[in-house]
Amino acid sequence: MKSVPKTGLYLSTKKVKGMRLVVEDVFAEEGDDFYLVNVIDEASKDDFSAMGDEMDGEQWEALVAEYGLVHQG
Repeated sequence: MKSVPKTGLYLSTKKVKGMRLVVEDVFAEEGDDFYLVNVIDEASKDDFSAMGDEMDGEQWEALVAEYGLVHQG
């Protein structure tokens, strides 16, 4: 398992270049490999009626690999 993601902006470097996702929350317990990530596209992050996505660590790591997501802060 890779490390738990940081909150903040992630940019895509593959496939859909310029895709911008914001990790709003990460729920993890120390010593446990399982974690949940709440993510939303940057354009919707301030829209309180917008729905984001919740994914587990496996789903997050697959998304990072597929789109080459890089943390920007």
